[in-house]
Amino acid sequence: MQNPQRRSFNRMIFILMMINFTEILGFSLMIPILPFLATSLGLDIVQIGLLGSIFSFCQFFASPITGKLSDRYGRKPLLIISQMSTFTGFLLLGLTDSVALLIIARVVDGLFGSNMTVIQATISDITEPKNRTHIYSISSGVFGAGLIIGPAIGGILAEINYSIPMYSAAAISFISILLVIIFLPETHHAKSSNFSLKFKDIFPTKSIHKYWKDHVIRYQILMMISFTFGFMLFINNFTLITIKNFDITTLYAGYYRTWIGIFRVILQFVFIKRLLAKFGENRTLFSGIVALMISMILMIFSSEKWMVFIPMAFLSYGTGVARPILTSQLTKRVSKSEFATVLGVNNSFNSLGQIITPILGGAMLMYLGSTWIMVTSTLIYVLFFITKKKRDKYIYKISLKQDSVVPEAKLEQS
Repeated sequence: MQNPQRRSFNRMIFILMMINFTEILGFSLMIPILPFLATSLGLDIVQIGLLGSIFSFCQFFASPITGKLSDRYGRKPLLIISQMSTFTGFLLLGLTDSVALLIIARVVDGLFGSNMTVIQATISDITEPKNRTHIYSISSGVFGAGLIIGPAIGGILAEINYSIPMYSAAAISFISILLVIIFLPETHHAKSSNFSLKFKDIFPTKSIHKYWKDHVIRYQILMMISFTFGFMLFINNFTLITIKNFDITTLYAGYYRTWIGIFRVILQFVFIKRLLAKFGENRTLFSGIVALMISMILMIFSSEKWMVFIPMAFLSYGTGVARPILTSQLTKRVSKSEFATVLGVNNSFNSLGQIITPILGGAMLMYLGSTWIMVTSTLIYVLFFITKKKRDKYIYKISLKQDSVVPEAKLEQS
């Protein structure tokens, strides 16, 4: 029989997972429909790319500020404020009948809707370090479940009217707000007495300079950048590519995203541990990048909309194994006290990728054609291999100098 403290902890985790699920469900229900809504208002491909960048640009500045404010005033009030912002953004999307209102809706959600930042901080508050990875893994699985259900529902509802998925997302977001108000207690009691925010808190220039001087970490960051930009260049423009090439409906847009979510969940809960145990990190990572290249090549030669499901399976596998391995390898190069710092550097580059790739991809799609997006992503993955080769050579030299351990084994451990 569980003790009261354990029951209280499990209840908190369940509430947080429910909040997390409703957040991603509302988001994933809306996101495949957004390009169709923008197109119906007269925006071209480049302008839709700019619209995506506006949201990411706002999030780039808002996320660290929201995190800092939650340290000062507590998790619960900031989570309610950020959720109210998301709710308002979804509601405005449902009301959208002009480009101006569409932009306002994305700015409102982007500036104040940094829900995941506060949720992650709340999980950190209530979990011991030894259990944190496991809880975040559960959170990731819940995230994947939301990605399966949301796009399919959104695609079906959008066949009736583009506003219905947006209002539905707003309703789901409102449920999430009620969960926080009624069931979630404050978890951050040691609040800081003052609030200070500098540019280095938003974009960690000092930390980037520090890690750039370490050859191994520099190569690791370059690998992460090349992977991130190659993947985001494609996925941030995926719906627009399929609209242009196959004239898909909202139903298909939802099905594609659901397909990706299904593979993500299956991979995470069934295969990834077995793959790592059998082949090790480096070989599994290699297979993931190769899978991403194959997905781009298959996408180029897909001539029917049903054929797109095949490259999407390879894409799900590739990103599903590459991202966690790269993140893990990055943290292995620093001490525990620097985990948050080095991951902050990584997240900053991810944010920049989210800002740049919708604009770049939109311009390429309009003026060069969709093939060039896939070709460019493939070339970026080639850059990944070149960077990885240099990193491996450097670690190989270090292993020879440090001890007599077999270099190949040493390399695999890294």
